[in-house]
Amino acid sequence: MWIAVAVAACLAFAVGLIVAPGIFYDHFIWKYFWGPIAADAAGHPMSYHGVAAAEGYTLVSEFVYGALLLLLVYLMYRFFTIFDIKVDVPFFVASIPFIILGSTLRVLEDSGLYEKPLSYLFISPVIYIQVGVYFFIAIMLGIYMERSSRKVRLFLYAVLLMDAAYAILYFIFESKCSHPVHPLLIILFSAISIIVFLCMKKKDFAASMFSIGLIFLLPALYLVSAWIYGDRWGKFNQVNPVIIPLVLLISTSITILVFVFARMSGSRVYSSGVNLSLIFAHMIDGWTSYFAVVNPLGMDVGYGEKHPVSLFLMDHFYGLAYPLAKLAIIAVVVYAMDVYLKDELGEKQLLAGLIKFFILVLGLAPGVRDMLRIVMGI
Repeated sequence: MWIAVAVAACLAFAVGLIVAPGIFYDHFIWKYFWGPIAADAAGHPMSYHGVAAAEGYTLVSEFVYGALLLLLVYLMYRFFTIFDIKVDVPFFVASIPFIILGSTLRVLEDSGLYEKPLSYLFISPVIYIQVGVYFFIAIMLGIYMERSSRKVRLFLYAVLLMDAAYAILYFIFESKCSHPVHPLLIILFSAISIIVFLCMKKKDFAASMFSIGLIFLLPALYLVSAWIYGDRWGKFNQVNPVIIPLVLLISTSITILVFVFARMSGSRVYSSGVNLSLIFAHMIDGWTSYFAVVNPLGMDVGYGEKHPVSLFLMDHFYGLAYPLAKLAIIAVVVYAMDVYLKDELGEKQLLAGLIKFFILVLGLAPGVRDMLRIVMGI
């Protein structure tokens, strides 16, 4: 039933684009979706047929993207159910390269690495759709490989195919990138990925996903490293590399303290790897925002906070109220899911795992992006 409704809505919208483009495109798609992307790529507000658009999200776009996120959770739930994919600690670990990849590519776009039209692919939310495609490809490859008797050979073929595809794209878009990564370097990164895969004891679904993710992630990290060590293509010069070890140290320490407290009190809620990963991810986000906005280290940064609630917390208790509030909120959410909603979610462990996975992404992705922005002085 809902599929028929969705198809009918899409057809009605397509007809609207043809019959009344001024309403359906100019005042809806352009104003709330494509316009902000174009304005972000241009670096200033833009206008189309008299309809102005500025970079950033609006209430309409956030509502639509939120609805699409819920739809994505449902579709992943059905897909994972069909293929019996478990959302557990190995899945979380295998997904980390893709989560970091989205944040890293977004920061590289902020640095001015890409020129139009290539830059459109690296602006939110298009960048997350792009990474989602890579993520889905890795999942499909992992599923196929898990059922294959020639896992290593299949993985090598997949890597070879990706390297060939990149070489083609390199020669097409080389002029649209200020610092393109040469295909020979991609082969080197692929070799590292292959070594990682071969060193893994189990050549399973998670091993395949993680290794494939490295092929995408390593070139992005290489560009970040090049920037930090002086090979900069943008107008930004100040780097603050101290923020990475500092945030990681604080986030790790808090996560360990939570684990120790859980073990001493006999709580199983805060001692599981999945729940601890949520705390760690949101501590990265919370403490990175604290150092960026409050700036207790006196770094050459000028970041602000757009959300009023977050800004209110930043203005109290020397700004420490914000990361502490994030810790409390995640602790409450985890406790509610594992204790109060235990019976409701007990028979739907996959759904509970997917919800926690998206909570992880919502913490780790913006946290890594903000951290890299501070490090690169962007």
